[in-house]
Amino acid sequence: MRYTPGPWKMVYVGGGDWDLQGPVTQEDWTLAAAAPDLLEALEDMLGWQTLAPDDVVVAARAAIAKALGEI
Repeated sequence: MRYTPGPWKMVYVGGGDWDLQGPVTQEDWTLAAAAPDLLEALEDMLGWQTLAPDDVVVAARAAIAKALGEI
């Protein structure tokens, strides 16, 4: 794993901008930049949930809820 293990903390830096708190690496920023694509892929995957094991579907739903600030 090249990125910093979570959980990460976000801090408001003003002007509508947020930043990652604590030590972060270039790999962390690369992962954060990919987050919208990862979220879309998870949402698309749920359309095929009948092919996925139940625990994978539960994990995907939890990750989506977390990404959307629902948990």
